[in-house]
Amino acid sequence: MDKITTPCAACKYLRRKCTKECVFAPYFPINKQAQYEAVHKVFGASHVATLLNTIPPTHREVAMSSLAFEAQARLVDPIYGCSAIIYHLQCQIKDLQNQIAIAKNELASYNIVPNFVPLPPIAYQQVHHIPMAPVMSNNYEGFLRTQLLLDDEAQRVASNAANARGEDARQ
Repeated sequence: MDKITTPCAACKYLRRKCTKECVFAPYFPINKQAQYEAVHKVFGASHVATLLNTIPPTHREVAMSSLAFEAQARLVDPIYGCSAIIYHLQCQIKDLQNQIAIAKNELASYNIVPNFVPLPPIAYQQVHHIPMAPVMSNNYEGFLRTQLLLDDEAQRVASNAANARGEDARQ
């Protein structure tokens, strides 16, 4: 076994000599010391080495970056890990989709967009949902603001439709 001159992050952390056969060297170079320490603390070096040996070589790079991300998320939030981040991003996507629907309806009311776009239905779970994970920030106003905008938009569209029916009846 030949010795490598610069040890990888794993061998430096474990205080051992790094060889060319080191399973961690390609994925945790010395500049990724913090990532390796997080992975070691959350998953353990022996488990990660076993996992690396069972994964096909073409998938190892993605697997190690995923483990590093999950480990760092677990250190920040030991209960939910990256699930809290995913949940927060899904909430942002729903909020932005609702804002796009509002903008399209407003453009349709000015005849800028040829077809009326229906508002997305608000499911019971969206209104009364208890989140599975705490939202990373305390910004609940984005969701509430969107709900208020949706309500205002629905009232505006309904009043415009009523006004149009009234003008048709007068003519």
